[in-house]
Amino acid sequence: MAKTCIVCGKTAGSREHVFPAALGGRRTNSGIYCPEHDNSYSGLVNEIAGQLDFVNAYLGVRSDHSGQPKTAYAKHTLTGEIISISASEIKFTKPRVISHTQGGGGEALQLSFPSQQSAKQFIKEMEAKGHAMVLQSKPSLRPYITGAVHHQLTFGGACGLGAIAYIAQTFFAQEFPEIARSGVLSDFIAYTQAIAKVAALGGSEQKTEEREELITARSALTASLAPFEGTAPVWWEFSPPTGTRRNKFEFGHRVTVGVDAFDGQIYGRVALFSTLTFALRLGTAPRNSAVREVTVDIDPLAKHPPNDIEKYQLFSALGRVHAPKNTTEGLSEAIANGTQAHAFTNLLERLTEHQLVNLAHAISKALAPCSTMSPPEARTLIDKVLDEQPQQIWRMVTSVVQGLKKEMAKGSLDAILPVLDALIAHNAQSASGLSQQAEVALALAKAALAAQMEEDCTAGLLNEERIAELLGRGPGLHIVGQAVLAPVLQVFGGMPTPPT
Repeated sequence: MAKTCIVCGKTAGSREHVFPAALGGRRTNSGIYCPEHDNSYSGLVNEIAGQLDFVNAYLGVRSDHSGQPKTAYAKHTLTGEIISISASEIKFTKPRVISHTQGGGGEALQLSFPSQQSAKQFIKEMEAKGHAMVLQSKPSLRPYITGAVHHQLTFGGACGLGAIAYIAQTFFAQEFPEIARSGVLSDFIAYTQAIAKVAALGGSEQKTEEREELITARSALTASLAPFEGTAPVWWEFSPPTGTRRNKFEFGHRVTVGVDAFDGQIYGRVALFSTLTFALRLGTAPRNSAVREVTVDIDPLAKHPPNDIEKYQLFSALGRVHAPKNTTEGLSEAIANGTQAHAFTNLLERLTEHQLVNLAHAISKALAPCSTMSPPEARTLIDKVLDEQPQQIWRMVTSVVQGLKKEMAKGSLDAILPVLDALIAHNAQSASGLSQQAEVALALAKAALAAQMEEDCTAGLLNEERIAELLGRGPGLHIVGQAVLAPVLQVFGGMPTPPT
């Protein structure tokens, strides 16, 4: 079939990503959209990428356009300043003033910078403004423990669902090109075009006062929904069909499109990160269309083809959808009974475990020379490696302290709670972001982990799995708990063993 745009019928050739590049899609197809209509969907792509920026960043997804790992931005709870989050680091985006004092005809500032380049740029800008800058001490590299950050993780809304519809539409056009150009998708395409216009105008959230162009776009969207009884033909799906095979990739996306010859139903299913699941009805296929279903699993962590996807084909309609009378009812019920929250929690837990495994792999390589070193040399190397992981060790400290706080609250032992709070207290004006007592707790935890690693190294047990256990799982949490909480528990006496 000629490569014509499924929207307008003109010559295609935009080489659009079949799955959004911003979510790790690597494959392109030049035969689905013309450049104009490929670009018309950019608002939906930006919407879905923005809603999932934290997951992409934490997972380390690389956009196929830039090739760079994703970065998300959040507000630091303690200071209110913006920090950047990626799979490799969390850091402030701008210089920070830790302290300043007047005297000697000038002002002494203690500053913190996210990078050496940031420090050089700051000095250059100050000198350009006529400020004489004199370094009173040699700069030092110190990690900053960010603690809590505020990042709202949500997905959905009219534009979010519209993005899902666009993804399914594109895949269907790729796998069923004749049907996609037969005219039976005209209503569905009119809907995706209308919601794409709303997204492009920044209308993901409706406001009381909007410019005329956006009001017109919303009116067009309402008109496009008339063939679907006024509701979008895409909805959250919390009961996937039985017998569905597991996604090949740990955090894989999945798109299923198919035709059921029984009544011609054209359907689709989309799952993001094997967690967020949706269903769609795209239209009715021409009479005598064959039954067929295509499922594509996409690995967002793959750097390039050919191992970035796994494709399956069935000559049955296993994934056929059943549209509910109220498309929002399933989501409302999932929110009410906790299913939706559990799905997000499960995803975050999997992301945390994924990062832990990657960290253990990197540290295992860094500590490989320990097996041929003397005990003092091995301990020096272990200390150096752990010095580079304060944030991970701090997570363990806060985890065991918060766990004990919950146990104490259950037992009405509130007298210990202020002491436990002091162990993990932050101080925005310190170079580390921690109070002095919290810095001591972190140092105790690091020393205890280093001692255990040294012992394991001597015994030949410090492999990758063991490192993961020590830096994020039960054994490591127990060691940290004993080091940090044992002195407190001895003072109060008769307290339970620190939880792991």
